[in-house]
Amino acid sequence: MIHIFRKHSIQIFLFLFVNALFIIKYFPRAGISPVVSLAIYIIFFLFLVSSFYTFSQKVSEKIFKNAFCGLLIIMILAIVGALITINPYNIRVDRWSALSFFWDSLLIGKYPYSTHTHLSATSYPSPFPLWHIINLPFYLLGEVGIGLIFFLVLTASSIHLFFKSFRKSFFFLLLLCISPAYWWEVATRSDSLNNALFVFIIILWLAKTNRTLTNSFLLITVICGLVAATRLTAILPLALYLLKPYLKLPWRLRIIFPLTILGIFLLIFSPFIFWDTNNWIFFHRNPFMSQADKGNSYILIFMLIVGYFMALKWKNIHQFFYTSSVFIFSFILLSQINLIYHYDWSKVLFMDHICDISYFSLMLPYCLAYFTSALRLRELEIEIK
Repeated sequence: MIHIFRKHSIQIFLFLFVNALFIIKYFPRAGISPVVSLAIYIIFFLFLVSSFYTFSQKVSEKIFKNAFCGLLIIMILAIVGALITINPYNIRVDRWSALSFFWDSLLIGKYPYSTHTHLSATSYPSPFPLWHIINLPFYLLGEVGIGLIFFLVLTASSIHLFFKSFRKSFFFLLLLCISPAYWWEVATRSDSLNNALFVFIIILWLAKTNRTLTNSFLLITVICGLVAATRLTAILPLALYLLKPYLKLPWRLRIIFPLTILGIFLLIFSPFIFWDTNNWIFFHRNPFMSQADKGNSYILIFMLIVGYFMALKWKNIHQFFYTSSVFIFSFILLSQINLIYHYDWSKVLFMDHICDISYFSLMLPYCLAYFTSALRLRELEIEIK
């Protein structure tokens, strides 16, 4: 057991740190002691992981198949229950209304990025155009929160197709299920983790089908351009995944690759850029203002340099999961440290209008995938012994 904790100590820390933030911040609002809850949660998680790594091979694949399907159904029902019982207008998080109000405005011919969300007249939609298009079916169904169900099912299916094991698929889903960070996303109808899962699924597909910049240059270039038109943070894991093969391309393709991505990005944004050519409203109100308002150029440059070397270091998909989770976590952490420098630390972490700790959740898919892929490594260790 100690060997397991020591070998995976960094990922265990990341998982517990992120979920601890949600326990400490939100449990007191429900009258629950955060200290006691956190202690119980840590003990439960460590016991669960060590037990699964040690004994799960003794359980048949058929049982895990039933457990996987059962857990997925339970999570779907829990999401449906949350969507029915929680009034979105009582939520102090406006990601759902950023999606919904965007389409409310666009469909009546109003410039959508100047429409404020349900929280205040100074909060505006921040997702990029393609992400709004992806969420349009859920809006048309009358509830953008349905996207939570869609991306949960899509992620669960993708994980199973990637690992070809219900044992591993169940373990990934179980870790997601016991994450307070995930259920915060559900309770607030947030789409942030959905976006991270969307990119994660694309990377799994590229890895599983062995599509690279060498044999699928045009396809991957288009995918990158489309992903870039969803959110700024969506670019990070794809950049980590593609940088090494990109550097091996001929110079001509190295130039075409970013230019094509930029072209696709601008093409998707063009209806909003040229919405009003008299006043050029796009340059006064656009989603970049919301997504980069708390950024720091020095931190960005530093993390780009760090990310460059980290992207060159990983050699297999297991190491990629590790690298991505550590890099995304570090990026968010440094951004929060920057806020701490300008504000009181308790306000940064625990006051909604200053800091959104849910950004830490963006590393969860890769952290959970690391634990899941480590199951295979554990099997090899046992076979060697």
